[in-house]
Amino acid sequence: MEQMTFHELTDKLTALYTERKYPEALELVQLNAGQFPEQLARTTFWQMCLLSLCNRSRDVIAVFQQGLEAGLWWHEELFLDPDLNVVRDLPEFKRLIAVSQEKYEGMQRQVERDYTVLLSEPTSSGLYPLLITLHGRNGNKEVDLSRWELARQRGWLVLSAQSTQPVFQGAYHWDNPERGLADLRFYYDQVSGQYRIDPQRVVIAGFSQGSGMAIYTALTGNLPVCGFIGIGTWWADANQLGMQRKQVRGYFITGEKDHTLDRAREIQEVLRRNKVEFAEEVHADLGHEFSSDFGTSFDQAIDFILEERE
Repeated sequence: MEQMTFHELTDKLTALYTERKYPEALELVQLNAGQFPEQLARTTFWQMCLLSLCNRSRDVIAVFQQGLEAGLWWHEELFLDPDLNVVRDLPEFKRLIAVSQEKYEGMQRQVERDYTVLLSEPTSSGLYPLLITLHGRNGNKEVDLSRWELARQRGWLVLSAQSTQPVFQGAYHWDNPERGLADLRFYYDQVSGQYRIDPQRVVIAGFSQGSGMAIYTALTGNLPVCGFIGIGTWWADANQLGMQRKQVRGYFITGEKDHTLDRAREIQEVLRRNKVEFAEEVHADLGHEFSSDFGTSFDQAIDFILEERE
């Protein structure tokens, strides 16, 4: 039997979870977690949540303890997840959270900046159009990289940026936007120092919270981008996006079944009030994910952003 990819495991788990088939979801994770050792912190947390949903509080504690003994750690905010309500008030669970948080705070000081570049063939002018891509919350620079390969095939130099704000091993967020801006400026300076970037074709894109960070970056003018692409867009406070630079164009790819859709609408209203030009592509059956024909979506987004700019 061919081994499933981590994306496939995530999709199957999400489907079972949505249907509230928690025992089946737990079995799926337990059977397949070993195939993805780099995702151990994530799959261990999944097991804790699913065990809690199955009312197996003692097993939640045991898995938590084993994870800590294996060197894992998680930011304490993760344990506010309602899925853990069964164990939330247990003294031993609270003690383990404190241990985890102490480990987290120690490791946070050791996080280094990291990014990946997908290099395309240079254009006839010798300049590269640059696409900066941002992962979602609890993601990393590799998680959506395969999605952006199509941009490289279309001649874009892709800079996949990773936040330096960890949630657990291999997972990061953009909660502190100023720190995020500093990271992105560093990455941009590194890449523009190595390659000749076309200043008229620099676009920033992201998924989920990374989409919100992309919009925030574009509007602050911290990077010389001409537009942004938002997929499953989410940001904690739409009114704190900043509006220093409005001469950018945006393109949203949204799904009517996406649980973040209301937040995307709030963001769009803020942009509309501030006369930031954008377009939207809506998919009736799409959830919080990339569209199945993302290549077409990407082409339409780029055409809109670069219209009358080439």
